[in-house]
Amino acid sequence: MSLALILSIILKGIGAVLEILLQIFITRKIGVSGYGSYSTWINMADLIFWIFFSGIVKCNTFYLSGGNIAISSFKKKYYSRYVLPVFAVILIIMSVVRERTVVGLVICISCLELLMYDQSSTLLARGKMVRSLVGEYVLGRLILLVGVWLMERMSLRALLTLYMFQYVIVLLVFLIQRNTDKDQKKDVSSEVSLKKWGAYQWADLMYSMISQMPVVLQYFFAGAFEAGVVSIVLLVKKLINFISGPTAKIFLPEFSRMYRNGKEREMREYYASIMRLQMLFVGPLAVVLLGFPEVILNILSEELLEHTNLFIICSGIFLLTATLGPCGGIMQMTGNEKMDNRCREWSLVLMLFTMFIFRKDHLFVLYCLCMQAASEAVGKYYFVCKWMKKAPVRAGTYIKWWIVPVVVIIGVYLLNIQDSVIWMAVLSGAVFLTEGIIELKKSNGIFVIKKLLKRMYQ
Repeated sequence: MSLALILSIILKGIGAVLEILLQIFITRKIGVSGYGSYSTWINMADLIFWIFFSGIVKCNTFYLSGGNIAISSFKKKYYSRYVLPVFAVILIIMSVVRERTVVGLVICISCLELLMYDQSSTLLARGKMVRSLVGEYVLGRLILLVGVWLMERMSLRALLTLYMFQYVIVLLVFLIQRNTDKDQKKDVSSEVSLKKWGAYQWADLMYSMISQMPVVLQYFFAGAFEAGVVSIVLLVKKLINFISGPTAKIFLPEFSRMYRNGKEREMREYYASIMRLQMLFVGPLAVVLLGFPEVILNILSEELLEHTNLFIICSGIFLLTATLGPCGGIMQMTGNEKMDNRCREWSLVLMLFTMFIFRKDHLFVLYCLCMQAASEAVGKYYFVCKWMKKAPVRAGTYIKWWIVPVVVIIGVYLLNIQDSVIWMAVLSGAVFLTEGIIELKKSNGIFVIKKLLKRMYQ
């Protein structure tokens, strides 16, 4: 267990707590329907970013992870010849919409999101992990949380303005810190492959169809309340991946370096350790989401309690897929980005087929998301095992990881304590401590923690 891993877990854990608090504050102040309207426009902004511009993030990760290098010339052409014209066309097309103020805020959010993620991924690829994670996951969410808490009257425009403001602050922090790095960097823009960038962008376009488009579709086909329900379930999916630490993009540069150096065995061992560490977080989350679903939904809004069973089904599928490791990440960093796209394409086909079957259900999008998540995760994990010529983790070992959380969840229902906040905190904490102690003993992590504490107090 490395120092970088511990720091990333701590920072992303703080970010996850802030995300949950933000969700609770907004939903309680403006209700599920109000949150549905807010999340729809935020997802519209994200759609613009992920469909057109997010490929630059993975390009930074792939090309800048090799040392003191830059792709400055490529980025100048990228922004002048691609980004500006695309935004101009989007602005012209969306100018006919009635809500021009809201549309203008959405476009500004997309633009700032691009700039922020560009800087964040550059810092991360160059080893500035703490700067990147604090800015992207902690600072931005802290600004949003404080802003929402201070608002007396919460409106859609005020929330979108606040969302835009947090990107401005984070971007300024990144730019100030970047100017302190005066090392001369070799420009390798000639090595940047437009084909690879296109593959990355196509993958993210499909990702947006899975992560952002469902909320938008649910809003326009069913209404604001249903969009709010879908947004909350998607937040659960996001938090599962978010809290699972090792799946973070912080480890993608490491996969890129191992691939370039031909370290196949080390890559398989590294991947297995990531899966093992994921269970450290997924286990307690499984106890909370599957053992105490009504507690979680009641904290957000009593209106959600009627959808408890569907919430359990979705959470269970998202939890299982999260424990299969960062399949897409390793595929994109090892020259297998085409196969990564193929797996996602097939999962989208199944998603559309499921949408047709459940089209009469007012929450049809949730069934589609479950089918897509399961099919994509299983397909990618099968390919990763085949590419590595060996499964990173044996089936028996994987089953053993789930024994403690499953036994605890069964015990919760046998004792009929699934509506107790105290028992939820105690049991999830006990599972985390149990699996954490086992992990620390296996990986000599206690020594690393002592070293980290010693550094903090020097």
